Amino acid sequence: MKVLTNVCEHASLLQELLKEFEVKCLKDADDKFIEDVEVFVAAGWKDIERLLPKMKRLRMIQTLSAGVNHIRFHKLPPHVIVCSNAGSNAVAVAELALTHILVALKRYVERFEKMRRGEFPQMIESRLLKGKTVGIVGFGNVGKALARMLKCFSTKIMAVNRSGKSDMEVDFIGDMSKLDYLLSNSDIVVLALPLTKQTEGLINREKLKLMKKNAILVNVARGKIIAEKDLYEHLRDNPEFTVALDAWWHYDDEFKQAYPFEKLPNVLMSPHCGGVYEGFWEDLIRYAAENVKLFYEGRPRNVVRREDYL
Repeated sequence: MKVLTNVCEHASLLQELLKEFEVKCLKDADDKFIEDVEVFVAAGWKDIERLLPKMKRLRMIQTLSAGVNHIRFHKLPPHVIVCSNAGSNAVAVAELALTHILVALKRYVERFEKMRRGEFPQMIESRLLKGKTVGIVGFGNVGKALARMLKCFSTKIMAVNRSGKSDMEVDFIGDMSKLDYLLSNSDIVVLALPLTKQTEGLINREKLKLMKKNAILVNVARGKIIAEKDLYEHLRDNPEFTVALDAWWHYDDEFKQAYPFEKLPNVLMSPHCGGVYEGFWEDLIRYAAENVKLFYEGRPRNVVRREDYL
């Protein structure tokens, strides 16, 4: 089986992990090899789109990212499956979510900034994570990793996902019809679900109003799951409400959103870095390589449902 990748700087690792297959980096592949490629291990969409007419035998696209909202499914032949890399960096993303939760509860940034100004704000009261109810929206790899981390804090865990079921024991599990119940009963809400046509704008003005006045909302998923204007206005009008964002609506060389979130005191920000850590490329490649082998055996994991995006 011929395997192509466009991540040339890590092609040698992929070749080592897939010794039983013929693996080439895009810059080393001639037209004949590209024509015969059955699996494309790809970062991004541009190379996929450019090479689609040439890859006559393509059967599988293995993304290196957990999210696949960048894939233009309407341009793919119906016989080509897409597999995400969900789970490859779940622990790292969950750790960032936990970091955001603790930073918000402990009012860390506020204390830090006051000390930089020469103050000593010892008596600013923070909140305990112990005993809080954490609602996790999207109880997949990241959500479960976070739930495991939260156990040592004696938190109550509520979760919703597509099926309403989980192999992990939590205090409450429901399907997405129970979202309102989770939002209104959680002290902290973490978004850890994919961006699809069903989840875009899921957290809007009405959903935000259901949440507690002093709730903390953490988004380590995708920006567009939250309605941007609705969130900004809710934060502006509800100073006790806190949001911690690692995912954004607009990406460019500089940080600039449609609304000035950075000027609000109840916003914590990070630059979509949850999955960037020491050795992360190796983890992504290894996880993707495992799935290429599973595909060859006829049992690939993380097969994307096209209907979620078309």
